[in-house]
Amino acid sequence: MKIFDKEGNADSKEDTQAEAGDPDAKNSGSSGGEAKKTQDNPEEAKEAQGSPEEAKEAQGGPEEAKETQAKEAQGSPEEASASSETEKSPEELCREENEILKDQLLRLAADFDNFRKRTARQIEETRKAVLEQVLLDFLEVTDNFDRAIKSTKTAEDMSSIASGLEQLSKQFFSILEKYGIEKIESERASEFDPHKHEAVQHVETSELPDNTIVEVYKAGYALNSKVIRPAIVSVARNPNETKE
Repeated sequence: MKIFDKEGNADSKEDTQAEAGDPDAKNSGSSGGEAKKTQDNPEEAKEAQGSPEEAKEAQGGPEEAKETQAKEAQGSPEEASASSETEKSPEELCREENEILKDQLLRLAADFDNFRKRTARQIEETRKAVLEQVLLDFLEVTDNFDRAIKSTKTAEDMSSIASGLEQLSKQFFSILEKYGIEKIESERASEFDPHKHEAVQHVETSELPDNTIVEVYKAGYALNSKVIRPAIVSVARNPNETKE
């Protein structure tokens, strides 16, 4: 048998609310438990809150993020240079290439001018050296001529003088041959060659074949097989061999 009174009804109501799981009642109960644990363990509460340095680092995160973004936006110097080159217009690139080619052309022209001057100087030095050697060789002939002239004043036999002059002539022509100068053969009755001879007179004669040399007025010379002076001659015209 149950007895219902005011207190019993109240008690049963509280029990009913507790059993129904009132959220406020449960939260208040859990909060109270955590607070009690914090009070019981002060060190754990301190660790949970964290140190002031950690809190400062947590707050400074946005500033570091801004600096990183700014650096990334600026980029490296190499990237900036590459981007500036890519941003140049075709006219600017063409102008720069033109300046480079112009500089190379000026350098090449200067090198060529120096080469030309150096070559001309070397040629002139070589010419002077060769000329000096030629003159030294001919000075020997000049010395022999001086001795021959002195001997003619005291010599009684003219044959010895003629022999000395022949020796001088041989010495002179040997020096010419040394430097590639040869005398063009132009003997009487030899065939006239317009490449080696120059005719200054035509002589009608039946003693020589037509178009042959009658007389040599001046000898001709060739340097390394190249005619530098043709022989001056007269050419025969044989009336018996006149062409029809």
